[in-house]
Amino acid sequence: MRTPTRRDRLRVQMSEDVRAAAREIITGEGVEALSLAEIARRVGVTPAALYRHFDGLADIVRHTARDIVTELTAELQAAVDAEEETDYAARTIAPSRVFRRWSLAHRQEFSLLFGTPTTAAGDAHRDMTSGWVRDLAGVWGRVFMQLWAARPYPVRPDEELDPRLRQQLADYRTATGVDIPLGALVVMLSCWRSIYGQVALEVFDHFAPLVPDQEPMFELLMQELMARMGLGEDYRPPAAE
Repeated sequence: MRTPTRRDRLRVQMSEDVRAAAREIITGEGVEALSLAEIARRVGVTPAALYRHFDGLADIVRHTARDIVTELTAELQAAVDAEEETDYAARTIAPSRVFRRWSLAHRQEFSLLFGTPTTAAGDAHRDMTSGWVRDLAGVWGRVFMQLWAARPYPVRPDEELDPRLRQQLADYRTATGVDIPLGALVVMLSCWRSIYGQVALEVFDHFAPLVPDQEPMFELLMQELMARMGLGEDYRPPAAE
């Protein structure tokens, strides 16, 4: 293996500095405030120098989003790993709660990853979405595979699914490695849709000010999802964890 040279180390450091500057702008002002000029100013180089390390602004956004997804995925996986291997309810709920807390604490990053495509992201948005779809499947998908192997829940037979949906689910299963029946994938993705919808409404303040505290609503959703998978009796409220 080749020993990294000083030039290699400088390239790595510059890449990290640029991504850190982009993250700082996103966190403080939002992704639409990103520009090559502002990133370069914060790093202390010319905008042209950034092209030695990235293909342009969209490429910087792509790599910065990758850092954010890696950070989020690590927190979600740690929440799963902290629970007993056979406590499938806790291993499903724990990362869901972490996802909600992370999203509320990182609203601009949530907007970048899960919100409406932005001008700054450009053609990187598709890559960003593909990245977090696979990574989140790596967290929740493994739990669903373990649950299905130990305690299968009622699902729709394949023949009852729309042929278009069957094909898309089969493609998703191949891409993510979540090897469970298509009907079980429907349940998993429906759970994600519900969790995302609840969290997005809260992140974007769509309930405020009439229902400012959304945690009880979120916990009701957790109970409903657990019941759907035959885990209703295993639900524990946050205070009891």
